[in-house]
Amino acid sequence: MGHEDHLSLELDFWDDAVGAFEPAKVLREIQRTFPHAEIDPTDHQRVRLLRELGLFESQSAWDTDQRDTMIRQSWGLYQTNGPTYRFVIPFPSGHQVSGAARRLSVYFRVPASLPSEHRGELLSFLRSLKMGEPKIDEVFDDE
Repeated sequence: MGHEDHLSLELDFWDDAVGAFEPAKVLREIQRTFPHAEIDPTDHQRVRLLRELGLFESQSAWDTDQRDTMIRQSWGLYQTNGPTYRFVIPFPSGHQVSGAARRLSVYFRVPASLPSEHRGELLSFLRSLKMGEPKIDEVFDDE
């Protein structure tokens, strides 16, 4: 199957809404709303943090200040974004929508060919979180 353009449907902390998400609660709502959703229990932000910390500790060419700065930045990124969990929602049309829930955003990566009624379900879900109006962007695959 070839690559196709996607839409990004997203609620983002950086818009006018004030607040943050509890990713585990968002995942429970996704599972309730889309019972066939496949939830990845891995905290991908934590995996990134641990990988970066291991890399920074192994950099013998860096001085202590450089290393401490990089470690502080990685921890800051983790604390800002909080846990990041990924999921896939299969639809009866055969399309799959991937996405992620994190402390500052919830997003869906939607195949451009997803039928409009399914796209409407995703928008309704994001609106049900009561964190502002979802943003819709076109994303063009380069592959």
